[in-house]
Amino acid sequence: MIPMPGIYRAAVWQASGGGIMEFYDLVHDPKAEYNLGCRNRGVFEIGWHASPASMKKGVSDWPSLWHKELKAEGQIEVIEQSPARVRVRVDSVFTWWQKFVDNDMPVSAVYTFHPCGQIAIQVRVRQNGESYTWSNEYGPHLCFVALRDKPERNPGYTFSTPTAKDFNDGFQGKAEELVLAVSPKVDARFLLTIPAESETLFDRHMRHDGRSVNWDRAGYGSKSVVMDKGYDSTWACLIQFGTKGSPRAAEFGTAMESIPWALSYRKPARIEGATVVKDDTGDLNKDGFNESEGCHVLTGGGPLRFTYERGPGAGFAPAFKVVGWKGKAPQTVKVDGKEVPTAAAVVEGKLLLQLLGRVEKDKVVVEVHEGN
Repeated sequence: MIPMPGIYRAAVWQASGGGIMEFYDLVHDPKAEYNLGCRNRGVFEIGWHASPASMKKGVSDWPSLWHKELKAEGQIEVIEQSPARVRVRVDSVFTWWQKFVDNDMPVSAVYTFHPCGQIAIQVRVRQNGESYTWSNEYGPHLCFVALRDKPERNPGYTFSTPTAKDFNDGFQGKAEELVLAVSPKVDARFLLTIPAESETLFDRHMRHDGRSVNWDRAGYGSKSVVMDKGYDSTWACLIQFGTKGSPRAAEFGTAMESIPWALSYRKPARIEGATVVKDDTGDLNKDGFNESEGCHVLTGGGPLRFTYERGPGAGFAPAFKVVGWKGKAPQTVKVDGKEVPTAAAVVEGKLLLQLLGRVEKDKVVVEVHEGN
């Protein structure tokens, strides 16, 4: 269980192969009684179908409740836990529903849960056996519960992109900044985005309506990706959770209005006046923003003072990792001279820090001092 007090709670299940099988909006559901996650696959999933040439190997599905039935439960390890963030590593395999375990196609994921609703996900997919060719469904997807037999428990999420207000089963439009999931029944909403460079792999949107069997999903798709023996690919994406009524939670409306929140990840803010680390593990394009962890990476042993130019992004709750920090974690930082609360911790010589609020101005001066 990953608790982020007052904002959300999530749970990663070993039985499902390592999926985020529970997600609660604590702003409006403080007792965590209404699970928004898909009861079969969780909030985040990858897959599914092969091309006709590879259908003898069936569907490739991760995660799913059938992992437990097939004795293919995930190996889960909490690799970091602090007030600043929680990181969970999952090692698993793809399965074909409840029929087949594909031990030749392992999948590993590292979830980084931030207090203000960002979930950065790094995924590694390998192929150690016979070549497998995917259909256009391969990619990261949002997946939600859609209970046909209990309509009162069905949030009825609709999916949209900046150019498509609602798209139906099989939509294969060109990849854009984000996929947005909004419900007419609950305030919790989610957007999914990928680094801009990843559009060479995930070059289209994907929609698969499964409401007849109690789930619903949409996200990014791809060409017919061929995974020959020895294939080894690592990529990342971001889920941003939003809801109404809390200054610590993102609040975005239509897909077009949500673009700045996606661009905070796709075109991260520019930092000057501090040493930016561009070779951190998980920084997939070496620009100083770690896509796999959802944070800017700096280095410095003591007080820092730098300019933060948010660019086209929303400037909402930016997260930082400062390598080599010598002092204690601060409870606040100064933004243009004003105290702003933070979620912060020092873990193994690294200061982990998230501003609990939104940077409203295009360019601000941030000061980080040692805590008391």
